[in-house]
Amino acid sequence: MTYAKAFGVTSLGMVLMSFESPLIKMTTIPAQSVTFYFGLFMFAITHIVLGIQQKSAFFEVYRVHYKPILLSAFFMGISNLFFILAVKHTSVASAVFILSTAPLVSALIAFIFFRQKTPRRTFGAIFFVFIGLSIILFNDLGLGNMLGNFYAFLCVLSFTSLFSVLERYKEVSRLACVGAGGLVASLLALMTASIVLPDPYSFKIILFMGALLTPVSRVCIGIGTKFLPSVEVALLTIIEPVLAPFWVWILMDEKPHSNTLIGGAIIVTTLLVHSMMAHKEAKKRN
Repeated sequence: MTYAKAFGVTSLGMVLMSFESPLIKMTTIPAQSVTFYFGLFMFAITHIVLGIQQKSAFFEVYRVHYKPILLSAFFMGISNLFFILAVKHTSVASAVFILSTAPLVSALIAFIFFRQKTPRRTFGAIFFVFIGLSIILFNDLGLGNMLGNFYAFLCVLSFTSLFSVLERYKEVSRLACVGAGGLVASLLALMTASIVLPDPYSFKIILFMGALLTPVSRVCIGIGTKFLPSVEVALLTIIEPVLAPFWVWILMDEKPHSNTLIGGAIIVTTLLVHSMMAHKEAKKRN
């Protein structure tokens, strides 16, 4: 695949992913119920595709890599549940802006706990992201949205843990990880709340997301990441926090508070500058 095609496929995956949070917000059933059905659809569709791909070697995928698959499924399941809880309990803008800090949070955790060498530009970016987050959180404190923000931070932590596992085990089937993660999310939802039957409107949204939108977006991103440098993928992740608040504004007339937009603009700009600097440094090394 050429660089241009890989860039386009990855961008498409990010654009599709930006529709997830508005669609979750549009459902009329509790977060755990959304997670339960969403996870089941994800599990079913990914394993159908995996079965077509692997055929007789289907069970071999799990036998050879069962440990990393289970570990990644655990973190993916938790991150899916917390993501849906976050979107349901705070504004989409606040949730996606907080979630967009995941790469920098990952770098900070790696520095604190593993003493991994971290560029000075990353510490500068963390400082400005902290300012942006403070503006968002100060605004949401008065609106009673802190629970949703707390869920978003938990999602960031579980997502960064998932990223570390996938980074370590590059040879593991991503389809198996995504599918198993969907099943774990469903089980977690089942254990933490009573599951209600979705109304036809919510069912159509969840079916569309779990069986089509999310799997396709993840496959596009997964294909692109095989051909693009990690710094360029990080740059493209900015697409979601830029577009998601716009979609929810159009679809649900949920207008972000001015402070949320200011804080989000600081975060997105910081991530953009940080990614561009990383890309420039990578080009110099090559």
